[in-house]
Amino acid sequence: MNGLLKKNARKKRASSPTPPIKESTHPLFHSPFLPLFGSLLSGVLLALAFPGVGGSSLAFFGLVPLMFSVQSASRKKAALLGLLAGFSFFMGSLYWLHNLTGKVEGLALKGSALLGYAVLALYCALYFIPATLTISACMKRWGVSHIRQNVRTMFSVTAVWVGSEYLRGFLFSGFPWNPLGVSQYANPAIIQVAEWGGVYMVSACLVWFNIGLFITLRQYTHGIRTKKYRPHSELMIGLLPLALSVAFGLNVLLNQPKLHQPIRIALVQPNISQAEKWDKEKDQAILERLEELTETVARLDSLDLIIWPETAVPGFVRIVGRPSYGLARRMAGLGVPLLVGSMDVIPSENGSIYYNSSILFGTNGVAIAKYDKQHLVPFGEYVPFPKFMNKFTPVEVDFRGGTESTLIPLRGKASFSVLICFEDIVAPLSVKAVRNGARWLVNQTNDGWFDPSAQSEQHLAHAVFRCIENRVPMARCCNTGVTGTIDAYGNVTRNLEPRTKGFTTAEIHPRPLGLKTTFYTRNGDAFAKVCLIAGATVVFVLRSKGWRKRKKES
Repeated sequence: MNGLLKKNARKKRASSPTPPIKESTHPLFHSPFLPLFGSLLSGVLLALAFPGVGGSSLAFFGLVPLMFSVQSASRKKAALLGLLAGFSFFMGSLYWLHNLTGKVEGLALKGSALLGYAVLALYCALYFIPATLTISACMKRWGVSHIRQNVRTMFSVTAVWVGSEYLRGFLFSGFPWNPLGVSQYANPAIIQVAEWGGVYMVSACLVWFNIGLFITLRQYTHGIRTKKYRPHSELMIGLLPLALSVAFGLNVLLNQPKLHQPIRIALVQPNISQAEKWDKEKDQAILERLEELTETVARLDSLDLIIWPETAVPGFVRIVGRPSYGLARRMAGLGVPLLVGSMDVIPSENGSIYYNSSILFGTNGVAIAKYDKQHLVPFGEYVPFPKFMNKFTPVEVDFRGGTESTLIPLRGKASFSVLICFEDIVAPLSVKAVRNGARWLVNQTNDGWFDPSAQSEQHLAHAVFRCIENRVPMARCCNTGVTGTIDAYGNVTRNLEPRTKGFTTAEIHPRPLGLKTTFYTRNGDAFAKVCLIAGATVVFVLRSKGWRKRKKES
């Protein structure tokens, strides 16, 4: 009889409506400035989690203040608070963009640089809005009383966040800089899951934990949980993906295959300031510096390749008779193939076509392979809407983008592909190169536009994920940034300080022949695409149900 009564009581509790949430009566929770403070605090905490400050652990709870700020906000207020958090985050994490004002002359160009910095931060902040709207809608609809609804909220917010990050990475040519997962680039055990879902899978783990922590704290602050030291289900569920990621990562790191037949390379870092690169009177001094460094490093034994950074030489290296052409031929003739970053020009009936290129010179002094940069930087390598925008940018000519990844052969060694400048933040380009047969990657970049700043370290952080996603190593040769190598597991080796003149040698262990490519290489951003579809579905369902509810109430 007692058993039957208990069973009926359980059924009654299960069928009863969700009890109202007990709101806190403390005046602090009703301050009109608290949501603004929480929104700004989240933006600041997330910015501090990225290279520059490097407080990567802040990403594990950086979103929680924002979630508290929008939990009971109206749709309009939730959107504005999300925009504020995103704007403060991108203004903080992209602060190095203000360095452009010191690289251009004239009040108009300096003002344009600052305006562009603010507009870019504001644009990127828009992608915070879907997540804050989702949090607000979920809290109003489901609250935090039942675990099934809480898990549904965790899934919804995570899917919307990751879908928004992915959308930012390709919409309007894409700006995939600083997705949340990049903050963990120096935590190798956590990020090995990128071989399955890319950097977006790491972002998902972080957001999932943030929302689990928020739900836990919200239950305490609203009086739902009275036993404060009791293990909390949502917090444990929030920890689960992180724990599984670490377990997987440790297993991968402790069972790395033995690699043979290394490639010995030399990376030349000339450390030429952007002002010098634009000064024609400095051209000869730049060539002499490259010659000095290359002649020294070429004396070392057993080198397979010498690499110069992006646009290392003034002018066009393939035009016969130019000083740059003569220097490249002489340096390659020392006995080691030379990979040169240079502008290239192709005459045509409608005028010359310009490319940002990487050109391999063989030991006979002949250019034997060339790669043209595919993903160009707006306002840096081409000007959108040129009739209107030309006066606001220092760009004198528009470059044309390449159309394919070039597989560059290396005598008797594994072939490689090149990523120029920021192409290593565009994950599909690395996938394309590895699918095409590249067994290792080279990133040639300048980074002189923004040094000294955290930009160089942030740039490196993105490259780490390209290596893990495809399980290939990368050599990075920078003019002023972080020159070094990254292995297939994201471990960075650097022997040169940024903004110093010099060179370093390193061994690259290319991807073994016959080794199966990763899930990410085969399927690309499948995980992020699923999140985008799921997130769009969540937003549609929550919006339509909210609309029907308002219609019924009216």
